[in-house]
Amino acid sequence: MSDPDPFTPHFRAINSGGKRRGFRLEGVFWTALDSITKSDGLSVADYVSRLSDHKTGESGLSSYLRASIMQRVLEQHDRVRNRMDSFSSRSIVAACPVPAFIISVDKRILFQNSGFLMYLQTRFSGLDTIEALSNLKLTLETPLVDLIEDMRRDNTRPKSTGFTIGYGERRMRGRLNMALAPDMDDPPAAIAFVSGPS
Repeated sequence: MSDPDPFTPHFRAINSGGKRRGFRLEGVFWTALDSITKSDGLSVADYVSRLSDHKTGESGLSSYLRASIMQRVLEQHDRVRNRMDSFSSRSIVAACPVPAFIISVDKRILFQNSGFLMYLQTRFSGLDTIEALSNLKLTLETPLVDLIEDMRRDNTRPKSTGFTIGYGERRMRGRLNMALAPDMDDPPAAIAFVSGPS
């Protein structure tokens, strides 16, 4: 049951365990309960019946039902977060077989893989230290803020842009394929994959 106002309480009567029980829960709890029971392959009545059989403490069944729903939502949230942690932007970039890096909306390179370091070192002599990397100047053909907004609107396809990297008096041009960094929202960032020369 989906309701435009998740905070408005709704009454539902449920026949479970041979009893008719009435519950007045906010819309968000009914929506979550419907999702949980569908995922478990149970009816709402069966879920409530099982909950009633295992209820402990002095709180009423409505309170116990709310707490049970919240507990399940938190467990699902933790599972999703743990899955996302295993697919962090850094692990994606580190495992990438092509030169790649993470770039923040303010154009700072936050992380790069060894392929990107070797890519730079074969094109610019003297890039042997992290300090030397801070002297690189990266320019994108399309402003990064625009690319990030485009990717947020349509995150099913990567975006492509040209780039120029300068080190001292030397310049190098190329192409990047970019995708949103899934675990970086504040500030937003993108994963950039070097796709070839310009």
